[in-house]
Amino acid sequence: MRVRRSELVGQLARMSSIDQYIDRVRGIVNEVRDHGDEALVRLTREFDKVELRGVELSGDELSRLAGQVDPRVKDALEESIRSVEALNGRIKPPDVEDYYMGLRRVVRWVPVRRIGVYVPKGYFSTLVMTGVLARVAGVEEVIVATPPKPDGSVDPELAYLALRINVRVFRVGGAQAIAAMAFGTESVPRVDKVVGPGNIYVQAAKVLVSGHVGIDGVEGPTELVTCADPSIKPGLVAADLAAQLEHSGAVGVLVTWSEDYLSRVETELGKLTNAPYLSTLVNEPRECVDVINEISPEHASIWGSNVPIGEIRNAGAVSHLAPSALVDYVAGPSHVLPTSGSARWRGVLTPIDFMKPIAYVTPVNSNAAVKLGEQAVVIGLREGFRRHADSIIRWISEQTPSNA
Repeated sequence: MRVRRSELVGQLARMSSIDQYIDRVRGIVNEVRDHGDEALVRLTREFDKVELRGVELSGDELSRLAGQVDPRVKDALEESIRSVEALNGRIKPPDVEDYYMGLRRVVRWVPVRRIGVYVPKGYFSTLVMTGVLARVAGVEEVIVATPPKPDGSVDPELAYLALRINVRVFRVGGAQAIAAMAFGTESVPRVDKVVGPGNIYVQAAKVLVSGHVGIDGVEGPTELVTCADPSIKPGLVAADLAAQLEHSGAVGVLVTWSEDYLSRVETELGKLTNAPYLSTLVNEPRECVDVINEISPEHASIWGSNVPIGEIRNAGAVSHLAPSALVDYVAGPSHVLPTSGSARWRGVLTPIDFMKPIAYVTPVNSNAAVKLGEQAVVIGLREGFRRHADSIIRWISEQTPSNA
């Protein structure tokens, strides 16, 4: 559907609302919080039509399933792991230490202890894009929740990756899986943070548990804004857009500055998919950047060399002269990306998302620290926090030249 550029943001906002699902999911979350494994078994029977015999997969089950993986797929997964490790191993932030007015100040980056990853059925590559990052960050324990197959098993590739990265796997999906990881059950340990994609019910559950556990964000449907130069083969651009439209409910936007070229790409796209998408015309290449920054999409794909990609500020991942699907599997950045316009304030998942900074303050020169403390007293009194000020005054009185 062609729309004016001014209508794009409003159209996309109407396509990604989560509000109507919150109340539907609240009861599921409460059931799991209050009844633990019993609720997981009952809800899995209701939603997945699977009778669970054990919530967690054993090591023997994982090994049996992992043995079914095609060697070529194993090689591809190993290459994906190497690519993700090579890039993200360089993203870990360093600790910081300095000395100021008699204080030694340190900010240490420490990993959270346990994370939970939600892996939708069939999306086994998500474990590479989350679990590998967590291991790079130094997370002690990683658990995975994923919907069971009719026989109660999981994807063999997921089993292979679970053994490769050393994670525990639980055969439970949907909103109930998010609640289990957030609150813990008899079988599922409580985690410190939940990450990973999922359908609208999974995302609604993440909203509801976000006051009890960290989340990576609330993810809407997959998004791609493709900006194409008329010199690029229309079929190449159409294939890139069709790839992301392959996801259920995906949002695609095609942008160019030639009406004839737009029609040609649309014709090629019609040969590949019936999925709905939006298209719009701009006056010149620079406007493509403006459209991307306004929409703030999960994926931005730039086909052409005359678009100033360095000016793109709001996007999860930018693919330049390459298909966006490379990011989904092997390019190196995680494919867990901000959606629904949240690229305005957050970005691609990295090891930093599995770490937290802790500040340490230690006086090492009492005379200098006392002078700094006197300024703190002034601020505390002015704000009306007398006991704050008194605690500092008492500390100052205890300082003697021998402490200097």
